[in-house]
Parts: sequence; structure tokens; C-alpha cells
Amino acid sequence: MNHDDILRDTDRCVKCGLCLPHCPTYRVTRDEGDSPRGRITLMQGLMSGALRDDAAVRRHLEGCVGCRACEAVCPSGVPFGSLMDATRASLIPPPRGAGLVGGYLLRHGGARRAASGGLRVAGRLGLGRLAARLGADDRPGAARAASFLPDVALPPRPSLVGRSAAADAAVDDVRGTVFLFAGCTAETFDGPSLEAAARLLGRLGYRVVLPEGQVCCGALDHHAGRAGDAAELAGRNRAVFAGREGPVLSLNSGCRVHLRAGGGDGFGERVTGLCRLLADVDLAPLQLIETPLKVVFHTPCTLRYGLREHGWMEALLRRLPGVELTPLPDNAFCCGGSGSHMLTHPRMADRLLAPKLDALAALAPAVLVTANVGCGLHLAAGIRRRGLAISVMSLARLIDSRCASPPGA
Repeated sequence: MNHDDILRDTDRCVKCGLCLPHCPTYRVTRDEGDSPRGRITLMQGLMSGALRDDAAVRRHLEGCVGCRACEAVCPSGVPFGSLMDATRASLIPPPRGAGLVGGYLLRHGGARRAASGGLRVAGRLGLGRLAARLGADDRPGAARAASFLPDVALPPRPSLVGRSAAADAAVDDVRGTVFLFAGCTAETFDGPSLEAAARLLGRLGYRVVLPEGQVCCGALDHHAGRAGDAAELAGRNRAVFAGREGPVLSLNSGCRVHLRAGGGDGFGERVTGLCRLLADVDLAPLQLIETPLKVVFHTPCTLRYGLREHGWMEALLRRLPGVELTPLPDNAFCCGGSGSHMLTHPRMADRLLAPKLDALAALAPAVLVTANVGCGLHLAAGIRRRGLAISVMSLARLIDSRCASPPGA
């Protein structure tokens, strides 16, 4: 998208203001510059040359959480998310060298594994809890990142990587092969969810493969304006899955949105989530227990507005016997996690999270389930700060925990 393209699409905004009540940042600040139409006005000024790219303009544009709630209610069909990404790519490139370490980790598995090991050691030492206790986690930096450490988990076991036999259960009928997308989060945060998904799919008659050589999906680079880096990562992932027939299962809704976009080679159409993959599958082989369990479910913005799959998630959850299911109040509003937003804009992220924590304290569920690993980390950190006894789980881990046979058996 060049400047003319951006100007053309911003002109579709008629400044009616119907988006204002749905914008999470505007609801907090009541600053027109933090609303969708205000940000569009800034884009128009920048692209036409009427405004300079200065700190004030950047503050409003970079403060957008990218939830796309405004798109869902816009009568003119303004593609706000695409406009924001294009504006950041065109006008607000990161300073030279910014994100160098992070970018290296996203692209190199060995470096990620080493960094993940260090994070797990720090988590076991309780550095995250110490940072929160000292009140040092409300500003960008290492202390803020450390506040998420207690949930750092082990990577998927080596025997899962590259395997092609039906997992963990003897099955008479093989439904087909499912390829797991791990991206860059599995080795650091999401290994147990991949393990749980592999067990579930094996019990249901699928063959499960976790191909080697995967890298970050590219969403973080894309939304930060690093379009070239995002495209490189996307190309590397497409190459990993090329020539492999079958669905590609991405457990993280944020990754799934990005993986489905672009490419033109049919890869995006193969990417699916657990809720859609199992929509028409008989769950009887899982031997789900009926022990009562109070569960609240959170629907991330990427699931609700990017994928429009929040209904599929709820439908799958309601098939679990014994589960007393309640939606998290105000699920339509961003929790503040928003990729790296919870690290770069911690105070706004925590203000957006606060009402959700209030609701969880009142509802007192045993489990909060979410479909996005970043939202899960953000919610879990807030739950710890509040001292609430609530486990945060992915959809795969929740279902796995309801199987009659012990997890991992």
C-alpha cells in the first residue's frame, strides 16, 4: 500500500463516530486521537503532508491495540487494520537496530531454545513475582517482561517433533494427517498446548506431525511495520509445509490470522484451529469425564474480529460434559495483551485488563480458557497480581485435562 492507496481507503471514513464506543483505547482516554476516526484523520494528514511524523502523532498511532473492533461496526467498510499496518510500514519504521535480538530469536531455533532455558530458570527463581511485588512491572523493560515468567513452560518433547504415527492411542480408523504449527512460541510458552493437541488428535484417530524448521508466523513484525521481515518469515513457513497434504493446525488465534493472509499458494486455506477441526468429530473416543468444573472463556480479538471464530470456540466448549461455561464479561473488548502491546504500553494494557480481572474475581471460576497465548500470558500475570486461584488454559489443554485417561498416558 502506497500513500495514494492509504489516502483512498481513509477517505471511506465518513467520521460518523459509530466506532467510538467500541474502541478500547478511546474508552479509556476519551482522547479523539485515540479513536479510530481520530487515527484515520492523523493518517490522512501524514499522507497528504499536512502533518509531520512526530512524537505526538506516533503516540496515538502506536497506541492502537489493533483489535479491529471498529471494522465490525463501520457502515462504510473502512479496512482499519490494513490501514494501520500500512501506515506503520510507510511512516513509522523502527529505529535502525531495533528489535535485533528479538528478530534473531524469532528466526533461529537454537537461539530460541537457549533463551527459553534462561527464561525458565528465571521463572523458577521467582523473578517475575519479585518484579510485580516491587512495582517495577508497570513500565516497558526487563522487569515488565519478567512479570510474565511464572507461566514459562517446557518445550514440546523431542519425540513429538517430526513424528507421523498416530499419537498415544491405538486407533482402528486413521482420519488423516494433521500438521502442527508451533512458530516461535512453543519452545518458550506453548509446548504443553501442542502436547495436549497431539494427544487429543491421536485419540481421535489422526496422525500428528510437527515439522521441523518452523519460525515465527511474522505477525509481530507485520504489525510493527516490518513488512519485509514478516514476508521472509511467511515464506520460510510455507516452505516447511509445502508438499505436505493435510490441515495445518495453529492453536494460537493471532498466528492463525496472519498465516491465513497472503501467499496465493493455497497455504492459508489449509490453516485451521482446533474448534473448527473438531466441529464435526465425535468426541466419544476421548472418554471425557463429567466432574463439575466452572470455566470462564475469553475470546481474543483475533478470534472474534480477525477470524470470526468465537462462535466455533464456544460451541466446542459446550460439548464438554460437566463444564459450567460462562463467557468473560465484555469479551468484545480487548484485554490489552495485543501482541507486544502488553510490553510496550504496560499501563494502558493493564487498564484494559482491570475490568476483566474484576469480573473474574466476582465469577471465581476454576479455569479461564483462551485461544491466544499472548492474551493468556497477560491474563495470567494479572490473575497472579490479584492473588486469584484461577488456572489459565488453552482450549487444547482444557479438553486434554477432561479426558478419562491421565494426560500423557
